[in-house]
Amino acid sequence: MLSDENSRLLKGLTAALVTTAVFAKSFVPFYLIGSTPIFAATCLSGIVLVALSGRQISEQASLVSSILIVLVLFYGVVIINFLLYSFHQVPITHLAGILIFHALFLVFGFAASRAPAAVFAVLLTEAAIYLIIIAQYTIRFGDMMRDGYLHDVFGVGISSMFVTFHQNIGSMLGLAALAAIGLAATRARLFAFAALPVVLLFMFYLSARTAFVALVCSLLFLAGASLWVRSRKLALLNLSAVIIAVVVASGLFYQRALRDKDVDAAAPDAITRTIRELQDPRPLFRMQIWSRAWHHISTEPDRLLFGRGIGVYPIDEGFGAPNWLLHPADGNKYYPHNIYLEMLYETGVVGVLLFAVLTLFPLLIPLNHWNSYSAREKSAISLYVFSFVNMQLSGSFAFSYEFQFFLALAIGVVALRRKRDTVVVDMPPLQDRQSGIPVQA
Repeated sequence: MLSDENSRLLKGLTAALVTTAVFAKSFVPFYLIGSTPIFAATCLSGIVLVALSGRQISEQASLVSSILIVLVLFYGVVIINFLLYSFHQVPITHLAGILIFHALFLVFGFAASRAPAAVFAVLLTEAAIYLIIIAQYTIRFGDMMRDGYLHDVFGVGISSMFVTFHQNIGSMLGLAALAAIGLAATRARLFAFAALPVVLLFMFYLSARTAFVALVCSLLFLAGASLWVRSRKLALLNLSAVIIAVVVASGLFYQRALRDKDVDAAAPDAITRTIRELQDPRPLFRMQIWSRAWHHISTEPDRLLFGRGIGVYPIDEGFGAPNWLLHPADGNKYYPHNIYLEMLYETGVVGVLLFAVLTLFPLLIPLNHWNSYSAREKSAISLYVFSFVNMQLSGSFAFSYEFQFFLALAIGVVALRRKRDTVVVDMPPLQDRQSGIPVQA
C-alpha cells in the first residue's frame, strides 16, 4: 500500500500528465516540436498512472453512480443512433474515435480531480509560455495584431493556421486566470483577481471573443454561486437582470451592426470583427450556421425525436463525412458551433435531454453546498463553466476533448466533496478523555 506522501505524489503526477495530454494537440508550442508524439506519450503514461490508482478512483466513482448511469445511457443512445442513421454514410471509425477518446478524457478528468493543484500548475505554465513567446515577438517585431489579424507569433509559417491561434491563446489565458483563483496562497489569489481586468483586456485585444465570453460567464458563475447560498431570491433576481440586460444589449448591437456602413475592414478588435461577420453574407459564420441548422430541425419534425445521426451534419452541409482524430477529413472541420444544437440535430430530443442532464449536473449540484467547497474546488468547477460556455459558441461534440476532461473534473470534485461529507457524518462524537462522556464539538 502506498504511503500518504507517495499517494499525493502519484495523484499530482497523474493530474499533471493527463492535463498535458488534453492540451497536447492544441498547445501551439507542442505543434512546433511534435504534438503527436507528446500526445501519445502523455496519454499512455496517463493510462498507466490511472491504472495504479484504479481502486481509489472506482470508490470515488461510486459516489456519483446516478450520473454515471446517465453517462452510460447517453453514449448508448449515441451508439444506437449511429448504427440506425449514420452507419451507411459515416465511417465506423468516427464512432470509434468518439467512444475511445471521450472515454479516455473522461477518465483522465475524473482522475485529475484528486489533485486539482497539479491541473492548475499545468494551465498556468502553458499560459506563461504563451506570454513569454508573445513578449519576445512584440519586442522584436512590434504589434502582433497589426493589419487586423494575428501574425505568425510562433513561426509556424502557414498563414491559414497562425491567424486562428488567437483562440488557443485566449482560451489558455482564461483557464489560467481561473486556475490562479484557486491557488492556496491568499496573496496569489488576490493577485489573480487584480490581474483579471488585464487578462480580459488582452483577450479583447486578441479578438479571442469566445474565450472572453467564457471567462466572463465563469466569473459570473462564481459570484452567482456565492450569492445563491446567501439568498436564492436575490441570486435569481440578479440572474434575471443579467439575462434581460444581455438580451437587450445583444438585440441593440445586432441592429446597429446591420446598419453600420463605416466598418473598418482591417480593425482587429472584437467588436469590429463581430460587426463585419454579422454583415458578411457568406454561409460559414455562426449566425448563418445556427440559422441553417435550426431551419433543418424545425422543418423536419419527423426527425426531431431521434435526430439525423451522429456525424451527419457536415454531410447535410455538403462537406462530406467526418472521421476520427487519426484520420482527418474535411467533414471534421464543420459542425454547428453549439453543442446542444448539434446534439438536437444529430441525436434528437432523446439525446439532447440526456446530454443536458449530464452536463448540467456539475453546475447545479454544488450550489446547495457551495460554502463547503474549498477555493481550489470552486476554481476547478469554474474551469468546467469556461469549457461549457465555450462549447455553446464554438465546440464540437466529437473533437472537443477538453470538454470531456473538464466535465469529468467537475464531477470528480463533487464526488470527493460527497466523500468528505460522508466521513464527517460518520465520525463518532468527541468524548472527554477522562470520563468518556460525549462532549460538544
